[in-house]
Amino acid sequence: MKLFKSADLIRKSKYISRDLSWLRFNYRVLDQAKDPSRSLFDKLRFLSITSSNLDEFFMIRVGSLYNYLDYGKERVDYSGLRELPFRRKLLDFAHRFVNDQSLTYLNELKPQFEKNGFSIRRMEELTEIELKKVEGYFKNTVFPLLTPMVYDSYHGFPLIMNQVLTFGVVTRESGLSEAANLVTTPDLEKGQERLTFVQIPQNLTRFFEITRKDRVVFVPIEEIVRANLPKLFRNVDILSADLFRITRNGDFTLEESEDIDTDFIKEIQIGLKTRKRGRVVRVEVEPDASPYLMNILRERWNIDNGNIFVIPVLLDMKGLNQILRYPSFRGKGAKLPSPVLPLSLPEGAEENMFEYLKHHDVLLHHPYNSIEPVVRLLERAAEDPRC
Repeated sequence: MKLFKSADLIRKSKYISRDLSWLRFNYRVLDQAKDPSRSLFDKLRFLSITSSNLDEFFMIRVGSLYNYLDYGKERVDYSGLRELPFRRKLLDFAHRFVNDQSLTYLNELKPQFEKNGFSIRRMEELTEIELKKVEGYFKNTVFPLLTPMVYDSYHGFPLIMNQVLTFGVVTRESGLSEAANLVTTPDLEKGQERLTFVQIPQNLTRFFEITRKDRVVFVPIEEIVRANLPKLFRNVDILSADLFRITRNGDFTLEESEDIDTDFIKEIQIGLKTRKRGRVVRVEVEPDASPYLMNILRERWNIDNGNIFVIPVLLDMKGLNQILRYPSFRGKGAKLPSPVLPLSLPEGAEENMFEYLKHHDVLLHHPYNSIEPVVRLLERAAEDPRC
């Protein structure tokens, strides 16, 4: 009944909801990833863009909505909906989009990987020689960067970084045990479950690359860490290890002040610090995640199922850009046409742009029009003592 009432209000509204229309825009980007006339590499690029767009959407637009919800402020969307009904509508729409995004990857793009010269593989799909390469990479590069962060009655809840791939590892004590990189703590009751977080450092590439004779194999970094998690723990039973990724509220506004310079810098500094601990507005997680883990995350971050997105494919598909940058695949995307001079700027006029702009307007449409007139204008301005 509530859904029908919401839909009726949106239909009757004289205005278009900024947030709902933004999600429809991202659908148009997703349509480009489905376009049969495009190459696979172009499709992957557009799919990556939808993921990047959605990150920004949750940080800013959904974050802005939670600024009202968390502090009990009134907000009426352009659609005519109040805060809570609009939150339900917005998150339902976002869930549908994420489902369509995942299906596009699984059904339309992934089946084309092999014939385009690459594949994304799990550890169990690698040869013995390839496994040795991966093990060497983990030992020398990955392992030194991992720091397990335990959460129990002796340790507070750690700071989980925004948009960083993180494992929530549930273990059970089996005597004297401790995570390899952690200081010793008093023994917990035998058989008690404990939660440890392992964040994957952002300075690691999304995939480990292996070259075969006829193709390139990309191994997701989370698969490498997952396979080696037992090396991080001693004398414990690992009950589950689930990958998740959070998005925090990144929206903040600047208050106007007469002392513009001082306040602006101070507000930016405060805002950037706040972003690190901003309220969690989205959790992306693998299917069948541990109920023990999810209950703790729900309670800790004051979220419900509307904020939780179960992702059956790669988390953070922005990482697909690494495939596009691989040397063998460069240039396989669509080639952009050469830029042209704008119709409103006659040939040769850019040589004296200041004089021309005194009497005429110039409309530039990038990237279709050349950026050269702007560069010329800046160069002349830099040389002109009157500027």
